[in-house]
Amino acid sequence: MTPTGLWLVATAALGRPVPIAGRYPHVCGVTLTATRSGTPYRYSGRNCAACAERLGPKAPAGDR
Repeated sequence: MTPTGLWLVATAALGRPVPIAGRYPHVCGVTLTATRSGTPYRYSGRNCAACAERLGPKAPAGDR
């Protein structure tokens, strides 16, 4: 059974629907505005699920 739905943060960050049936896309380098505070937030490689998946669990936190 294929999962259905959307990756919410990736969908918001990239401005297009990102289905969960596919791989999580890179959002590193994308800037979003925080919903509550209105503060801009820029995703770095360490905040990107696709980068973390590529580097694996043994990569140092600073390299993600």
